[in-house]
Amino acid sequence: MRIIYKLILIVCIVTNTIYSQNSIDEDDYSHFSQKEWNDLVNYLNAEITAIAIANHVNNNESISFGEKEDYQVFLESLEKNEQDNPKSFVEITKQLKDNWGVTFKNISQPIDSLKRYEPRIIDSLFSKIENIKSYKTLKLGESKDYAELKSFYIPISKSKDLLKKEIKQETSQPVVVRESNFQGKKNNSLYKYLIIPALLFLITTIVFFIKWKKLNKNYNDLKIRLENGYKKRENSIQSLTNNIGSLKSENTNLKNDLKQIKQEKAFKKHEEEKMIIKEETKSPAIELVAEPVIKEPKVLYAGKPTVDNKFSSVTTTQVSGTYSYPFS
Repeated sequence: MRIIYKLILIVCIVTNTIYSQNSIDEDDYSHFSQKEWNDLVNYLNAEITAIAIANHVNNNESISFGEKEDYQVFLESLEKNEQDNPKSFVEITKQLKDNWGVTFKNISQPIDSLKRYEPRIIDSLFSKIENIKSYKTLKLGESKDYAELKSFYIPISKSKDLLKKEIKQETSQPVVVRESNFQGKKNNSLYKYLIIPALLFLITTIVFFIKWKKLNKNYNDLKIRLENGYKKRENSIQSLTNNIGSLKSENTNLKNDLKQIKQEKAFKKHEEEKMIIKEETKSPAIELVAEPVIKEPKVLYAGKPTVDNKFSSVTTTQVSGTYSYPFS
């Protein structure tokens, strides 16, 4: 729980730091998406082109009617030029290519090519603009309008000499105020985004405290249930043990009773058989009579009788050559 809490806190702080840094960078106009970068380049292109033309008009008296007319139309169109809705390069081309072709070629086209420049950082953008060949020729660095335009995006880039000069001319106050406001905005933004981690920490602490209380309550309830469950289980085990013991004892008694019943039944059956045999032997209705043995008759042979009618001899076999009387 503590590890998760620390991880969430670290993630909140790191995320907020990155977000606040990105926000400060966005306030400082230092990083842009491709669309924002294109809009910024278009906006600066129109403004810087107008400054270059103004310097040329102020330093040259021989300006044709067509040049003045196109310049006035171009200035009027700049009233609607905003960073969120800038004047496109196509519109600049249509208005300046005929009468201001040289300025368009030397200033507008090189600045428009910076849309493809990487990295998309505004310091580098102004550095590239100031490296254009016509920048020094047209004396853009000496222009108050260019200095104010640059100081709006990069306040610390304004030179001390220019600030002193503006103070003397009593025109520097708006710029100084804008710069101060810009720095104050940065500090306020930083302070604002430093408060967010503290608020997230407080909210996370409250949420985790509530969750910890709930978990602690659930843990205590679960602990009590487990203890009651263990007690019931122990009682159930003891009861089952006692029941098993009584069942074993009852089973032993039943086995002994069954054995005794079998013995008594066998003894009783034996006695009944003995009684039946005894009764059968004593019964007068039943007499034991020996089966008669049938013998074959024995044949004897007697010789010729004497005068006094007696057989002279008796033999078991007949004598050959004599007449004998058989009898059985």
